[in-house]
Amino acid sequence: MFMPISNLEEAKIKAAAMFLNFSSLLGKDVLDSERKFVGKLWDISAKTSEVYPKSDELIISKGFIKRRYASVPFSNVLEIDGEVVLNIRSDEVKFGPAPKDYEFLLRRDILDQQVVDTFNHKVIRVNDIHLLRIDRELMVAHVDIGLRGLLRRLGWEKTLGFLIKRDDIVSWKFIQPVAINPASMTMKLSVSQKQLQGIPAADLGEIMFDLNMNQRMALFKALDMKTKAKIFENLEFDDQKAILKELDKKEAASIVTSMSSDEATDLLSNLPRGTVENILTLMESDRAKKLSTLLGYSSDSAGGLMTTEFVSMPDTMAIDAAIDYIKNKTREVDTVPYIYVVDDKHKLQGVTTIRTLLVADPQDPVLKTRVPTPIYVHLHDSVKEVAFLMDKYKISAIPVVDENKILHGIITMDDILSQVVAIAWRKRPRKAKGL
Repeated sequence: MFMPISNLEEAKIKAAAMFLNFSSLLGKDVLDSERKFVGKLWDISAKTSEVYPKSDELIISKGFIKRRYASVPFSNVLEIDGEVVLNIRSDEVKFGPAPKDYEFLLRRDILDQQVVDTFNHKVIRVNDIHLLRIDRELMVAHVDIGLRGLLRRLGWEKTLGFLIKRDDIVSWKFIQPVAINPASMTMKLSVSQKQLQGIPAADLGEIMFDLNMNQRMALFKALDMKTKAKIFENLEFDDQKAILKELDKKEAASIVTSMSSDEATDLLSNLPRGTVENILTLMESDRAKKLSTLLGYSSDSAGGLMTTEFVSMPDTMAIDAAIDYIKNKTREVDTVPYIYVVDDKHKLQGVTTIRTLLVADPQDPVLKTRVPTPIYVHLHDSVKEVAFLMDKYKISAIPVVDENKILHGIITMDDILSQVVAIAWRKRPRKAKGL
């Protein structure tokens, strides 16, 4: 009995017909306008300047032992489905010993490659590519990362496809290829790359180490300096050292400059003296002086642990001026738990908060809002003493002063937590071999 097709089913069939699987095109015969054999479809180049890259040229191969290649603009493609048919004659297709140096090829740069899924913050492997047909153009729509795509590649989809309930695809707008240019190992700037900046630094660090070293460096070099520094701060020293080896001295200095002072100090204190001197020489003099001073303290002391990125202001400053100052200063400082009040010699006078300043009389001096006897530690106090005071008084940051009560830096909860965790990790019981 004849069963009519519903409008919804008909729409699904039409939608499915709009898509082509890239793997099904590879190796297909390419015919000219007179249906004469030209060669086999080898690859497709695409333009990456748009969200969904458009096919630009067909790369055709001919021969087996001495394979030759030709490029044909996609505008010369008459049909591309069951057959690939051109609207030009075969004598107009010129073959050479190697394909042109393309910027972006689907087979070379995407198929079977590891790419970054910027939506799910992970590295995935591409088993196939879904191409969307619109007005005689092909656009990259999705990548297939599922088992069905792999079965299709192996020619087993009809036999075993019933075992897979659904396709596992990711929209191209969330895909960032890595190491597109195998010669320079750099990533091509693309629309999707902007989404890399939205991935937390800790997740980006994990993504990087799911890649091989060449891909890792390609991804790292493509990021802006602020993101590079944040990722760098989240890596273990061995990983930091491996990346530094691949960077030139100027870029290494720029990364260290962009890191928080305590993290930069930790890194430099573990590097060879010659390397440290090279990096400091290439940095701005004020920043280099600060780090040189911090390097003079033990890594397990308050001086070695502190950061010099904090907000302090003169005790005579009016509150309205102080609020404007904070607005500008906080662009350079990640967190502002407290504002430190100092005299003209930078001696600690007290501590206040943004909330206290906002509700105070704008014309009053900052000194009037301070807590006059803040908790503080000295430069050579131990990590244990710092942790004890922060826990006892339930504060998220503590100032570090010298014997004259001159303010040198602060230690945040993140700083002390990382140290305590490191100590606990070193003291953890070792498992016996074989367990």
